[in-house]
Amino acid sequence: MPELKTAFIANMRALLGEEAGAFFRALEEAPSLALRPHRGMEAAAPFIEGAVPWAEGGFYLRPGARPGASVAHWAGAFYLQEASAMLPAAALKARPGERVLDLCAAPGGKSFGTAIAMGDRGEVLSCDIHPHKKKLIDAGAQRLGLACIRSAVQDAKSPCAQWVDAFDLVIADVPCSGLGIIRKKPDIRYKEPGPLAGLPAVQRSILENVSAYVKPGGVLLYCTCTLLERENGDVVSWFLDAHPEYHTE
Repeated sequence: MPELKTAFIANMRALLGEEAGAFFRALEEAPSLALRPHRGMEAAAPFIEGAVPWAEGGFYLRPGARPGASVAHWAGAFYLQEASAMLPAAALKARPGERVLDLCAAPGGKSFGTAIAMGDRGEVLSCDIHPHKKKLIDAGAQRLGLACIRSAVQDAKSPCAQWVDAFDLVIADVPCSGLGIIRKKPDIRYKEPGPLAGLPAVQRSILENVSAYVKPGGVLLYCTCTLLERENGDVVSWFLDAHPEYHTE
């Protein structure tokens, strides 16, 4: 395995302090895989062990389990999702009948979890900028039998006039440096930091645009899969300074 970049090591030590050692050790461990049952527990039971603590209905996979190759998976009995990726839908607390907009949604896990939480009643508009990724959303929704999901090809940075003040809940899962999913995508640790420097500007642009789509009294959920404060807390602070009509929860 190639050695870690010196800049990466320095950045992580500065960010994590005393926890940096545990972080570097964790990079060599296998990722924790999980699934969420959709049509009862019976079909999922052979593949799962302990519950995901922050996501009701989420379970970790048993070591060596291959649920994706099972008939139950293709019949829509459950869907596979990273345990950490279950957190946005859990935080959103969507209710039946609400309108939800999920930007940067592919392959669709957050949309699926939200639709299931809504009892498949309401509307989830699941968007991605890439047509081939929209097909992944469509295929997953069809396999799971989720009728409330519809999909669209849409750039999250581009305004859409008909969506202004139209949604109860908006999910902005923005492009990021991905430092929270290094075990899943190990090549991230070897990337030079320079090309990633422009990401906060992209994130601010998306957040600024999609905030217009939230109904008064609605919820805007901003999330990333990175650890860097400049892409997380700094972006949120910038947004709140520019939008006093919003507050954190």
